[in-house]
Amino acid sequence: MVKRRTDVDVWVGRETSHIREALENASRYFARTDALTVNSLEAIYGQESSFGVLRRSRGIAGAVGDFHLQKDTAERYGLIVTKENDQRFDIDYASIAAARYLKDLNTMYGKPTKLAEGRVTIPIESILERKEFVLAAYNLGEGRVAYAQKLAQEAGKDATNWDAVQVYLEAAGATKKQAKDGRKYVIDVLKNEDEFALKSNADKKVKNKRPGKTKGACIKGHWITKDHHHIFICG
Repeated sequence: MVKRRTDVDVWVGRETSHIREALENASRYFARTDALTVNSLEAIYGQESSFGVLRRSRGIAGAVGDFHLQKDTAERYGLIVTKENDQRFDIDYASIAAARYLKDLNTMYGKPTKLAEGRVTIPIESILERKEFVLAAYNLGEGRVAYAQKLAQEAGKDATNWDAVQVYLEAAGATKKQAKDGRKYVIDVLKNEDEFALKSNADKKVKNKRPGKTKGACIKGHWITKDHHHIFICG
């Protein structure tokens, strides 16, 4: 019997040395004690854009690029987002922005954090349980997940347990499809993360080092297509 190739098998096959080094460098924004690693980034990269294959259109406000970052989120982490130069499509920049966002989400759900519209996160002590909230917030938004926590707590449920909180996603403002997709997103990313840990050559210990410097930003330039990938050439 021929063994069926998984999504991770396909994504590992697309992981060039450049991609792997970019993800490893980005993972340095995670602390040693965080449950997040380079394998987390690999799993999210695969889930979001199938390792750069499904990146959508440049310059728009919606979630696009290698890590499907929203325009405002990308700009919050210093990325240039224009039709001429959208750094969400540059794996070096996008992976760092995604890692910094994930790190901030991990911090938000590690201590009480006031968010927009007066919503406050309820801290989660377990780093593994917290990772589920981090992934859910990356997909659904931190405010919506914090509000679901609040609703769960008001209902007498454990607001630090994802299984208990995810029931309240629709009541927190998610559509049925968004809630369904968000629940599946957490499950799939965690499963694929474990598979990457077994199959990827990425070094999980790299996060113990400080982040390396990224190339300088450039605004003027032009796009070319190489090996079915869009590449921005400075100058």
